[in-house]
Amino acid sequence: MIVIILIILIIFICKHIYELHNINYENNLYHIQNDNKEDINEKLRYRNPIIFHNLGNKIELIKKINISYLMNENPGYIIKDNSKLISLESFNKDKMNIYKNEYMSKDLNLTLLFDKIYESFNSKIHCNKKYYLTLLKGLNGISLKKNKHNLHLIYQISGINNIYIFNPKFKDNIINKNNDIIKKWGIKIKLTPGLVILIPTEWYYIYETESDESIIGEIESDNYFTVLYNLLRE
Repeated sequence: MIVIILIILIIFICKHIYELHNINYENNLYHIQNDNKEDINEKLRYRNPIIFHNLGNKIELIKKINISYLMNENPGYIIKDNSKLISLESFNKDKMNIYKNEYMSKDLNLTLLFDKIYESFNSKIHCNKKYYLTLLKGLNGISLKKNKHNLHLIYQISGINNIYIFNPKFKDNIINKNNDIIKKWGIKIKLTPGLVILIPTEWYYIYETESDESIIGEIESDNYFTVLYNLLRE
């Protein structure tokens, strides 16, 4: 009996890992205007990037949030960024960036924002959910990243960014290259407050600020059959 269960488990793991790499090589970009879970699941099947136009504005709080608001609401807050400790008040300087910090969304009481986004994608087999917050002050650019997770959402909370999303078929043209060189291979999207974009598994992306300051949320999750595989390949 145990052997049969193990065989079934291995089959499910292999199936889900295969699906991670079952890439759609079409360069399509989908738009969804509502937060209907059935509509979202239907579009997810095509494994293309998706812009959600009315998903990120479900909470009134987003209209208040900027870096000054966070500083006023959290006086004296110290950001734990890898091995560094950085005062939130230091964002009064000309140029700063904190990229994909795992602690700030909870510390700054922004978890509800992320929860409202995630609830449209949640499933019974999802696990290893993580919320990240990025704070950018001044003109900043994030170098090429790859989504290795089952779900990866980028949520523009404040400010404006240009994001470029790259189909894996272009990986030989974009890896280890300067952002300005690889942009021609990407799908360019202007992210304004409230927009949410889904990055398909195995796709690449970069983003650059267009406004003086920007706050970006990112949500990642795996499922029970891929979590170990995804952790080992990071």
